[in-house]
Amino acid sequence: MLGGAAALLAGAAALAPVPAVAAPGAQAPPTHTVLVGAPGLAWSDIDRAVTPTLAQVARDGAVGSMTVRAVRSRSCAVDGWLTLSAGRRAADTAGAGCGEPAPVTDGTVPGWDRYVTAAGDQSYGAVPGTLGQALADAGQCVETVGPGAAVAGADLGGRVAHHLAEIPTDPGCAVTLVDAGTLPADGPARTRALRSLDALVERVLRTRGPDTRLVVAGVGDGVSAIAPRALVVSGPPAGVVTSSSTRQPGLVQLQDLTATLLATSGADPGDVTGRPVTVVADDGSGAARVEDRVGFERRATTMRAVAPQVTGWLAALFTAWAVVVALLSWRGRPRPAALLAAGVAVATVPVSTFVANLVPWWRLDSAGPVFLSALAVAVGLTTWLALVVGRRLDLGALRAVAVVTLVVLGGDVLLGSGLQLASVFGQNPVVGGRFYGLGNTSFALYGLAALVVVQWVGATRRLPRRWAVALAGGVLLLAVALEAHPSLGADFGGPPGLLLGGLLVLAAAAGVRVTPLRALVAVGVAAGLAVGVALADWLRPPQSRTHLGEFVQTVLDGGAGEVVARKLAQNLANLGSPALIAMALAAGLVALTLWRSAWRPGPAGTIVLRGALVLSAVGFAVNDSGLVIPAYVAVVLAPLLLADRAAREGGEELRWPRGGAAGSHSSSLPASPSPPTRGT
Repeated sequence: MLGGAAALLAGAAALAPVPAVAAPGAQAPPTHTVLVGAPGLAWSDIDRAVTPTLAQVARDGAVGSMTVRAVRSRSCAVDGWLTLSAGRRAADTAGAGCGEPAPVTDGTVPGWDRYVTAAGDQSYGAVPGTLGQALADAGQCVETVGPGAAVAGADLGGRVAHHLAEIPTDPGCAVTLVDAGTLPADGPARTRALRSLDALVERVLRTRGPDTRLVVAGVGDGVSAIAPRALVVSGPPAGVVTSSSTRQPGLVQLQDLTATLLATSGADPGDVTGRPVTVVADDGSGAARVEDRVGFERRATTMRAVAPQVTGWLAALFTAWAVVVALLSWRGRPRPAALLAAGVAVATVPVSTFVANLVPWWRLDSAGPVFLSALAVAVGLTTWLALVVGRRLDLGALRAVAVVTLVVLGGDVLLGSGLQLASVFGQNPVVGGRFYGLGNTSFALYGLAALVVVQWVGATRRLPRRWAVALAGGVLLLAVALEAHPSLGADFGGPPGLLLGGLLVLAAAAGVRVTPLRALVAVGVAAGLAVGVALADWLRPPQSRTHLGEFVQTVLDGGAGEVVARKLAQNLANLGSPALIAMALAAGLVALTLWRSAWRPGPAGTIVLRGALVLSAVGFAVNDSGLVIPAYVAVVLAPLLLADRAAREGGEELRWPRGGAAGSHSSSLPASPSPPTRGT
């Protein structure tokens, strides 16, 4: 649904930055924008029965879903208006509740000083009043109707020079902001509010001039269920909206509207984090576009509800598996085949959550059960593949899962990250932290898979050793390049760990000893890679930068401390995650069990394990959700290594030593009759 972003963006028609003089025969761009904000407005609210006018505008114009996350998980009405004002994430103080903005008093927004102080304490660099001040500095003005609109249109001092009681029929400013009121949570009151909103939209359409563009947006969650919000832009052109901040057709951020209003008015966008909205031209049915947005809303809200359950069950299953393995080892009993197969199934769950998104389950009403069914099928098929390959190749189960992971995640990144958007372990459009590329969990899976394949290629006996090592080095470089590229993987913290872990694997394949000097040089190269990619992104035009280049600019502006503090706080918060803690403790229990049993994963497995330890340690140290990386590496690696060892030896038991040396190792179970021939 969201794949192929690059191809679609190539044909995008600009909604915001437009030439000052239209080409001969072309329609003159609008010079006046009316933005009607209704916190809580979702695509599931818009239909011909309740909102006929708005539904028609949506079918004839451009549509999109909008991420409105401000500072906290719920973006209250005032938080949305403050974010629109600042062009960055902003919110009222935590103890202010989730009420409505107060009416304007004597031309000034009440509580403005509190808003400014709160924004300064929230470490997002937000400055309320940016929109109104930038328009004034450009010789433009903004008209506001309603208290929320006044918050968005005020200048740096909280003053609103053109605050009106009604929508003007003859606008005198380039921008008119209208607060249509926050939608009630549900029930008849919401229906009445939606009808009132539709009547307001009809009135704007009836009285607007030919050079006016209407934008209707759910600027915040308000008191409604947290979800992506609806964004409707009157046409022409017709299509779906996007921006360079998301790079996803049909999805923008709330702060993108700030950048759009500034760009259409000829004002300096300053350092807002939003990017001007554009329209991806679409000759298809308007009804189909709307239905697609409804489906995306269903997908995002379903993932928000299901993701904690899947994560919790994964942690519980991995912990239970680890405990059973430890108990059997302590009692000196063999591990049954069912336990090994269960471990393989647990290890395939993370990548299977992305595979399940190949099925458009969000188009059905019972989206949650359908997704869980698709996930179960994906886990079953991937487990079957791993077990079959595991009987024929050394590290076969691990290698099979690694190849599936590289194909799924690597291919998804190349096609626009559509599988990861609104997924259990991918990007969450409600949170809005990332919209494309590889996040921390995806990196843990992708990085481990890359190390496995690099070791596999480097150890092949089908080529001379030097050619095998060279080919493995090429695989590593491609994997790192895909992850580090600002427009693809867009990952700053992942490439150093992947590169260092990969170099360790390559050294083993080449028979090169790792000395302290060589290790130091490798660390320097990895650090230089991360800095170089960020600097290269920063050298691009500001509107083309990703979060890598923006971080460099933040450092130059003296805001690095705030960013680092926020990321450190996120890392500390993860230390309190029950699921991550359970995974980490279970991984430690497995490691202790194997160490006490003097278990070794075999030469190839040992090399992969060492590389994975380096990847996990570096990933933990430099990422804002660092504990995620070692936890998910362990969930995948530990069961698959154990399954491989048992498959190679026809079964195996692990025993904790009793009265003997700590390194004693039990004998293997009898091999199954006529074991299959195994390859490398």
